[in-house]
Amino acid sequence: MIKKRRKTNWSYILVVVIFAVVGSGAIFFKEYVWTGKESDASEFLFFRKPVPLPTEIDQNFLTQVNECFIPAAAAYGYTLRITSGFRSVEEQSQTFNQGRTENGHIVSWSPPGKSLHNYGFAVDVVDRWRGYDVNWKRLAKIGAFCGLEQVDDPHFEHRSGLTTAQFRDGARPSALTLPCALMDELAEANQPLTKIDLKNCGAPNF
Repeated sequence: MIKKRRKTNWSYILVVVIFAVVGSGAIFFKEYVWTGKESDASEFLFFRKPVPLPTEIDQNFLTQVNECFIPAAAAYGYTLRITSGFRSVEEQSQTFNQGRTENGHIVSWSPPGKSLHNYGFAVDVVDRWRGYDVNWKRLAKIGAFCGLEQVDDPHFEHRSGLTTAQFRDGARPSALTLPCALMDELAEANQPLTKIDLKNCGAPNF
């Protein structure tokens, strides 16, 4: 005698799936609700091992600033220097509070943990002689040639589409490469980069 299979009522089924990802230290809890057509994840809960924050500026990013951006800007008459590089979360808190709960002018719009300075992928620059009275649009183009993104006038970073939440969770952008090997050679020899050098490196006129 063949037993008749009992028809399952798929109108409402709740399934909890637990995945443990050892490599990333993440555990994902997904709640699925049957809609009659397909199951959709209605909620994601992420439990991650804390990712240690860096304690210094990313060296690949710094190389791009020191061997491409600043020398290329110098070829156009700018004498840039870095005024702020890596900042700890505590330092970011002090910077953010300035002009808000502490005396001074507002100098940052990013609260602690929300700035790429905290992850070693941002610098603020100023011209040694002209201060902030420079052509920032031109510098933005020079920065873009070097793979840097300008957020506001003095702030340049390497984000590559990542959010600060992704940085916090341990994601990092791909390493930058110098537009040409000549930049590294000139930096090693402590020689200036010229407009002719930039042209040979494939740079447009800025």
